[in-house]
Amino acid sequence: MEIIKYIDVTRAAFPDQPPYQWTENDSTPWTPITKDLAKSKIVLISSSGAHLKDQAAFNPIKNDLTFREIPKDVDAGDLKISHDFYDHTDAEKDINCVFPIERMRELEQEGFIGELSEINFTFMGRIFRKTQFLDGMIPEVIAKLKQMNIDLAFLVPA
Repeated sequence: MEIIKYIDVTRAAFPDQPPYQWTENDSTPWTPITKDLAKSKIVLISSSGAHLKDQAAFNPIKNDLTFREIPKDVDAGDLKISHDFYDHTDAEKDINCVFPIERMRELEQEGFIGELSEINFTFMGRIFRKTQFLDGMIPEVIAKLKQMNIDLAFLVPA
C-alpha cells in the first residue's frame, strides 16, 4: 500500500493558495477505555454530511458549523448526504459506509456494546474556522453528550 502524503498533495493541487495551517493536536491526552464495551453507552458521530431527508441540508461549500441529530431507530433510507467534497457514490448505496448506524444497532443487539445512544450526530467536514469550531460547535455537542451520559464516541470521518 502506498502512503499518500496528503499535505504535500494538497499543496501541489493548490499552488496559488497560501499554505493551509494544519491543526496539530499535541495537548490531547490519551484516554484509555476503562469501561467494558458491553456495558458502555456509545454515540455515533460522523463528518459525512448525512442528515434526515426532512432536516435542513448542510452548506455544501464550507464552514457549516451546525450538526444534525439522528435518532437511533432511523431508517437508513431516510438519510441523505449534502456534502459535495468527497465521492459518496458508495455511501448513497449504503449509508453505513459513512454513518454506520445499522452496524452499531447490530453490535448493540449482539451485546458487543451496551447501548447505542438514542441520538447520534452528523456534521459536515470542510470546516476551516477552527476557533469557531472548537469554541462553539464542539462545546455544544460535548454538553449534549454529557447530558446523555455517553461513555464513548465512535467517530467516523468521511
